Amino acid sequence: MKLTRRQKGLLGILFIVFLIIISWVGLSKFFPESNTLRYLPDRIYRIIKIVFGGDPTASGLEDNDVPWELIVAKICTIGILIFGAFKIIQKVFSEQLNLLKASFKKDHVISVGISKKGRQLFKNLKEEHHKKAVAIEKETEHADINSVKKLGHIVIIGNAEEENTLIEAGIKRASTLIAFLENEQTVIEIIESIQDIYDESKCPNHLKAYLHISNPRLIDLVKNTGIHFQKNNIDLHFFNIQKMLARQFFAQIPLDMQSSGKQLSDIKKIVFLGYGDFAKAMLIQVMRIFHISTANDLQVSIYSEKADKDSKYFQEQYPKAQKIFPIVFKNFDGSYNEVIEQEKLVDKDSDVLFITCFDQDQQNLNAALEILNKTQQVSFPIYVLNAEGKGLRKLIRSSDEIDRIKFFGQMEDICDLEFITGEKQDRLAQSIHDDYRKLLSGASSESSKYTSDWHTLTEDAKDANRAQADHIPYKFLMTGKNWPVHEPQNIMFTADEVETLAIIEHNRWMAHRYINGWDFGEERNDELKLHPSLIPWEILSESEKQKDRDTILRIKVLLNS
Repeated sequence: MKLTRRQKGLLGILFIVFLIIISWVGLSKFFPESNTLRYLPDRIYRIIKIVFGGDPTASGLEDNDVPWELIVAKICTIGILIFGAFKIIQKVFSEQLNLLKASFKKDHVISVGISKKGRQLFKNLKEEHHKKAVAIEKETEHADINSVKKLGHIVIIGNAEEENTLIEAGIKRASTLIAFLENEQTVIEIIESIQDIYDESKCPNHLKAYLHISNPRLIDLVKNTGIHFQKNNIDLHFFNIQKMLARQFFAQIPLDMQSSGKQLSDIKKIVFLGYGDFAKAMLIQVMRIFHISTANDLQVSIYSEKADKDSKYFQEQYPKAQKIFPIVFKNFDGSYNEVIEQEKLVDKDSDVLFITCFDQDQQNLNAALEILNKTQQVSFPIYVLNAEGKGLRKLIRSSDEIDRIKFFGQMEDICDLEFITGEKQDRLAQSIHDDYRKLLSGASSESSKYTSDWHTLTEDAKDANRAQADHIPYKFLMTGKNWPVHEPQNIMFTADEVETLAIIEHNRWMAHRYINGWDFGEERNDELKLHPSLIPWEILSESEKQKDRDTILRIKVLLNS
């Protein structure tokens, strides 16, 4: 029978305890005088020596006439030795002690991987949620292990793709697993290992697994290939930090506009400087929700260091995107003057939304400061992606001279348990979907792809509800109403507002379909992604127009619920 790491560790700890006990008993027999309080310090001293290889029969009792000063010095020395012995044993058996602690954990959080994001997540768990979690880390010398341990969390060194490591971390007793890794294939391997553990042991534990996967096609593949875990008490949830940050950012824009007294309709152009992973997600969110006029005349410029390549790949992924907004990729070679000249930034004030969105914080800050310096005569804000510069953000925010710089994407915000689980961010989207299902009442021929339970929906179906939810604050700001709504029962839209918002809602709905590859067809065909309603509002049938009006009128019901 092969012993596990935990069993080996327990045997090692038991051996040390056994050695201390028999040494204590043996000394009391071999040196009866050591049983007195007078010789207790010496007895402890000899125990330590025995544990570290000393002769248990060697004489070490001091004479009765030893000065008390030397006895005190010996006691102090014993204290130092005990502390040193504890540190040595702790270092030697730290892994075994962690495994032992983990074996007593129940209803705990397990997070795979200690990165900068992972470290921030553990900090959030400790400070905001008062939870002590278990971390699984592959690298034995990872720089952030000690900082995670200091927060009170347990660190298990091992490969989370292996069943033994997961079992040691207490996967059969945990309430939550978070796989916060960049390599999506590794994430899939981990969840398959968990499935095997639960299948083989028929584990009754209920586990929520949150997996960081960016590719929506991969998410749907995982859902549709039997790894959906309904039969073994595992709930799969998927999250994408880039997409969630994009939603968070554009949820803040209406609030910023509202506080500054500006109108959303003033924004005619969105400029991205940099086209990293976050910018890609934000561009998709722009297409989904930034419909703020019936004319739908927004222009989007993206400055990329490899514009031709990025443009071709974008067109390949989203061939219908140009039906939503004019989206232009432009080459950025480091010349900020060229960006300012092409976008006429010195001639604009409130009609541009400017975002620096490179993958590196330093590059974003440098770009923002350059644009700020070269456009001092205007006052449009410059939004800067900045994940880690907490001190820098505090410094700049305290300066009245550079109040145009607005930071977003702070790691302390995106590495939050509530943010990762999406419970708060998806609450309204889920309500919209539940309301939609109630209205259907089984009488519609709508595909089950769009009418199933929220947790089993495809990602594009979920995103349809998310986009509708994310656009509600924009609708309020466009009609001069405050957001957030403190008294939803008092919401009232005039007939003109309902009509205007219904047109905008139709444009928004078409954009979501275009993003997912749909196009106009005389008859609806889900396989070929054809829909007869993908036409301008003016030629839409009255019954279809009424659906959009009803969507606006249902906002009050949704917010009240």
